[in-house]
Amino acid sequence: MRILYWFKRDLRLKDNRGLIEAFKKSQEVIPVFIFDHELLRELDGPASRTGFLLDCLRRLNHQLEKKGNRLYGFYGQPEKVLDRVISESKAEAVYTNRSYSWKGERTQKKVEALCRKKGVAFKDFNDSLLVPPGRIEARKVYSPFFRLWRMALAREDISVWPEPGRLQMPKLNWPSLVGTFKLIPHQPNRHWKPDYAERRLKQYDFKSYDEGRNQLDVDGTSRLSVAIRFGLISIRQVLARVRKSLAMDSQFVKELAWREFWYHIRHHFPWTENLEFQENRRGLRWLNREEDIRALEEARTGYPIIDAAIRQLKEEGWMHNRARLVVASFVTKDLLIDWRIGEKLFKKYLLDYDEVVNTGNWQWSASVGADPRPLRLFNPQLQAEKHDPECLYVKKYVPELKKASCQQIQALELPNYHRPIVDHRSAAIRVRQIYFGQ
Repeated sequence: MRILYWFKRDLRLKDNRGLIEAFKKSQEVIPVFIFDHELLRELDGPASRTGFLLDCLRRLNHQLEKKGNRLYGFYGQPEKVLDRVISESKAEAVYTNRSYSWKGERTQKKVEALCRKKGVAFKDFNDSLLVPPGRIEARKVYSPFFRLWRMALAREDISVWPEPGRLQMPKLNWPSLVGTFKLIPHQPNRHWKPDYAERRLKQYDFKSYDEGRNQLDVDGTSRLSVAIRFGLISIRQVLARVRKSLAMDSQFVKELAWREFWYHIRHHFPWTENLEFQENRRGLRWLNREEDIRALEEARTGYPIIDAAIRQLKEEGWMHNRARLVVASFVTKDLLIDWRIGEKLFKKYLLDYDEVVNTGNWQWSASVGADPRPLRLFNPQLQAEKHDPECLYVKKYVPELKKASCQQIQALELPNYHRPIVDHRSAAIRVRQIYFGQ
């Protein structure tokens, strides 16, 4: 049987469930990757983000070539591209890893319908989650979900599968991967390289996570979110590495479960794509002041901790998790900007952008999502004092403040810097009035 394997967010050979299943079933596997032009247009952000994707594909192609195979790249709508390449390759089946996101699922359903129409088998496999969301009954709060998730995890195959062996490949007169790259506007990514993933997984001290995860001024987080997003390593590889150092109720494992909780919410409550999870928080009177939105994206809010985080986001395509929480609270609570606008800002710049996780986190930060607390409100100055006590994070990303004392930065006593666009104490009173109708 000749199988067409469709790579998506799983750009690796090791422990790639769908790819390995395809290799088990056939000696002829044709690997393809499709640049979805609609998705690329929708994710129109820094060209360096696309550059990172191309680097990942070059690396994957190199790995395949060592196996006597190669990766074919195409540009267009996936269902239209696959309609053509199935016919040209005379493939008898399409294998892929399952899409759980809203947009990914919609695209996959179109491809499934195409395969039925052409009389071609279609098979998908769970590769991106430790526990498929349908295995756990609906829960609206994280804590009870986590208890069920841990029990379900014990029943899952979370072993790490080895790479497939060498395979035959039919000769096809298709464009080279490099030729397809010429159709995609991109720039080199200076901050991220695909080979960082396995090195970081091996070298990171997971035992230090609890102590360092919230400190902005140290390299305390795993920084594996980008690798997980592109599938450079599998989520099972991450768990296997973590379990060598930590218990299953450790904070890092809980963070892995948080990611899966948002997919659980998306599965059981699919309307949360654009609608608040909490019914009583729909229709809030967001201000959405254009001048505030511009000041935010241009990193001139007058709050150095916020401006530093936005600059990190725009320069590196990544933002520290604690900074994400502080920024999201500031956007939705201090500025009363709709969480959807904040979600789009992160979507524009984040290298690790995941629509399900990003939507869940922004709703949570806006106190409109799956969270039992009625209102979470972070004071940006207090957060800076606690998590960047020596102002190292701020001075790294806002170098014009290097000569200012940390006391001046934390007190916002900066005559030559942007004036704060909002007073936090007044904003805290205002947001309570809006949220509780006081």
